[in-house]
Amino acid sequence: MPAIDTPPVPQLGGTLQNARKQRRLTLDQLAGQSGISKSMLSQIERGKVNPTFVVLWNLTQSLGIELSELLGASKGQDQNGGAVTHVRAHSTPTMRSADGKCELRILGPTRTILPVEWYEISFEPESELNSQAHAKDTYEHLTVLSGALRVHLPDQVVDLSQGETLRYPSDQTHIIENAAKAPAQALLVMALPGHNSGQLSV
Repeated sequence: MPAIDTPPVPQLGGTLQNARKQRRLTLDQLAGQSGISKSMLSQIERGKVNPTFVVLWNLTQSLGIELSELLGASKGQDQNGGAVTHVRAHSTPTMRSADGKCELRILGPTRTILPVEWYEISFEPESELNSQAHAKDTYEHLTVLSGALRVHLPDQVVDLSQGETLRYPSDQTHIIENAAKAPAQALLVMALPGHNSGQLSV
């Protein structure tokens, strides 16, 4: 799959550094809290690397901020007061899983007051998106657009076919797996804490 440009990355380092300094944390302290090495954090702050989805989530949990806030310095988006925003395909921010086989396109605005975030996820054959627990009361709504996926939750495993949707609490460790030898694609809507009752209310 060809790489897609990710404009937010150069700005992410400064945002991360500001958030860390506002909390009076050293790189060593943030490394200890997030489980991410000091050298990796330094590279992210200097804009040298593109962090994976898991790394970003660990950082948001350690700093007590939302993913949209961490990515909120993206240029070219939501700068017109919320009137009309046209995001070109090549300008849609993306992230990759730790193994590089899952690509997440961030479809929601990076600066938003909405209680939801939404992503398009492309899975290569025999790949998985392994997520640590998100913030308490976070809820995910996963719809399979093509192929088939398997969701591993602490107390059950659910197989999903094309067109099916699974809703589940994601404040627990969970894995979305494509066990097939063909690619799969899904839409993931994440309802943030305070706005979840099994159904979205926006």
